Parts: sequence; structure tokens; C-alpha cells
Amino acid sequence: MLVTDPRARHVMRYAFGATLAMWMAMAGAWPISYLVPVLCLTFLASPKPPPSLREGLLFLATLGAALIVALWSIKYLLGSQFVFFTGIGLILFRLFYAQCSGAPPILILWLLLSLLVLPMVAVQSPDIAALVAQSLFVGAAASLLVAWTAHAIIPETREAGAAPPAPELPPARIRVQQALERMIVVYPLFILFHLFEWLGAVLVLVFVGLLSIQPGFAENFKGGIAMILGNTMGGLAAIVGFNLLTVVPRFEFLLGICLFAGLAFGNRLFGGGKAAPLFGMAFSTFLLILGSTTSGEGEAASAVYSRILQITMAVVY
Repeated sequence: MLVTDPRARHVMRYAFGATLAMWMAMAGAWPISYLVPVLCLTFLASPKPPPSLREGLLFLATLGAALIVALWSIKYLLGSQFVFFTGIGLILFRLFYAQCSGAPPILILWLLLSLLVLPMVAVQSPDIAALVAQSLFVGAAASLLVAWTAHAIIPETREAGAAPPAPELPPARIRVQQALERMIVVYPLFILFHLFEWLGAVLVLVFVGLLSIQPGFAENFKGGIAMILGNTMGGLAAIVGFNLLTVVPRFEFLLGICLFAGLAFGNRLFGGGKAAPLFGMAFSTFLLILGSTTSGEGEAASAVYSRILQITMAVVY
């Protein structure tokens, strides 16, 4: 039977796309491939159509060029910390200013993630940093492919309506101020992490960066508290899913668990209400922990506790 209800189609596409991404990540098994199901949710959580082919290729070209420049800069500038940190600061400010000026959120997310993580990895090994950069690019391409496939199989109905108009941008002076506020929070922490080589706790730095690009940043603690609650919910669900997989260790069962969780969390996410965003965060945590543990990178319960602790540290900071 054809499903015409827009909300039901959003939920089905959300769950199907995440399951398809998990299949692709686990079957491909490239380094950090388990990030693909999480990162593709950025496309699947929105009822808007995914980027067009031209927009998608432009996104990949921009990301690829940025990764190449980042690797080159890291290779030649790490020997001079003053030049290196100055360059990172300027890029970070420009990135935040672009975000405040209405740049595509998905591009800002991937560029910020690359900028924060690659230098930390390069300190340990430039070769590993190059491998991480390649994996990020492959993951971005896979996320786009999943979004296009999911929207092609479960398209929008005609009743879905047009996208809301873009919000009016604040004056340039306000955008500079907002970019500086974000940079003042993220940049000193990046320097500390780099100087002391806190690679094991890099998730704290990543979540501080993610919090800094959230709407309403620095207004109150609600965004951070919601992130803790959402990750706790998703982490507990991941523990249940992992334990079920120990009983039925089959790839098909893993995909079935992802599909069921996607329908359950997606139904609450697209149901509206103040608590709706919590279920989007919960599903991303569920996919991340389940994907990383089933790919042999840890045990589910310890991953949950470590993730919640690091998120709490980021919120408190």
C-alpha cells in the first residue's frame, strides 16, 4: 500500500537510509566506516530533498580540496607552532563566520570535524592522518549516495509543501561577533589538546566544536543537557542491541535492529514537540556505538560510559 502521509514517509526514509548506511559501512569496512550511518543522518533528518548532483559534487570537491590543503599545511607547518596555530585560528574564524553567514550546515560540519581531528592525528602519524582524511572523504561520498538512494526510493509526497524561506542574515558586525564567540571557546581548547597530545579524549574537543555551531550557542545549558540526555538514551539502547547481537550474531539481525531502532526513534523525532531532537541525538549515538563495537573497536557498555563522560566534560567546559 502506498504511504501518502508525509510524516510516515519521513520516518520510513530515515530508518531505511540509516539501515542502508550501516550495511554499506559494515560491508565496506574501511577505516572509521562506522561514522557513515551517523553522518548521513544530517541528510535523512530533514524533509528537504538531498543536494542535487551538482550541489553534491561541489560539496565533495570543496571537502576534498580542504582535506588536501589541511594535510599539506599540517605536513609543512607543524614544525613551526606559531605559524601553525595562527593558520588554524584564521581558518577556524573563517569557518565560523561562514556558518554565521548561512553556509550549508553539512559542509560546515564536515570541515569543522576535519579541522579539529586531522592535526591531532597527524602529531601521532602523518600517514594515519592521510588515511583518516581519505576515510572522511569516502564517508562523505557514501553519505550522499545513501541520501540520494533513500529519497529516490521513498520520495516526498506532493502534499509535503515547499521549504521554508531562508532566515534573514544579521549584519556583518554581528556575524563577526558570533564567529569570535565560537572561536574563543573552541580555539584555546584545540591548542591545549594539541600541545598535550590528548588524542584519547579528542571526543571532548569534537563535541565542544559541535556545541559551538548549534543554534542558540552560549545562551544557556539547555543544548548541552539535551545532548547528554539524548546520548544516554541512545547508549542504553545500543547496549541492548549489542547484547541481542551476542545471542544472534548475524549480519541480517544487525540490520534488522538498526531498522527497528530507526523506526522507533524516527517516529518520535518527526512527531514534533520539545523533546523531539533528543531522539535524533539518541539514534546517532545508537548507530555510532553499535557500529564501532560490532566492527571490533570496543565493548558497548564501556563505550557508552566513556562517551557520556566526555560529552559531560564538553558541556561543563
